[in-house]
Amino acid sequence: MSNVLEDLLAGVPARGAKGRTAGSTQRTKGDGPVTALDKTSTAAWSILDEEAEARAEKTARLKAARQARDGGKSE
Repeated sequence: MSNVLEDLLAGVPARGAKGRTAGSTQRTKGDGPVTALDKTSTAAWSILDEEAEARAEKTARLKAARQARDGGKSE
């Protein structure tokens, strides 16, 4: 039996920020009927994920512009 990290993590799905998959709530699809709270939570997580992605893109864009302006000097 191999204990290499890649082997142990082979079947684990990728996770986003806060350790959850995109658009997921605590309730899985097989747990029964979807409640209004589940729908609201899913929509809220979706909005938060979109905002986090936009924020990360903006940060990367600003960092690249700052490095270009400063001539590539590192801090």
